[in-house]
Amino acid sequence: MLSSSTADNLKLHLLLEQAQDGSAIATVLELPDCRIEAPTSELAIARLRNLVTHRLGNAQVLPLDISMPAAEGTENPWMKYAGVFKDDPYFPKIVETMQAERQDDAMDEALA
Repeated sequence: MLSSSTADNLKLHLLLEQAQDGSAIATVLELPDCRIEAPTSELAIARLRNLVTHRLGNAQVLPLDISMPAAEGTENPWMKYAGVFKDDPYFPKIVETMQAERQDDAMDEALA
């Protein structure tokens, strides 16, 4: 995803690879069609920077929020279990035991 770092800068992620012939291949991960192959890494990065700057020169990067529609007839599968232990007199003790075991495990990991 393209992310704006400041008002004038855009943070992109660069994949830099070495080809079998020793040349460098630079690709912008967010714009996979922005790819350059050059004899050196430095030259590949410089050319890629020019390519991206030219491509985005007349472009806008805008956030787009999309609300995902809930599928009709689909409910959270865990909801059928909600409250199943509300009247179980043993459940608080089970939760207490689980918490104690997790604390013991966390302590063991911290000491390891």
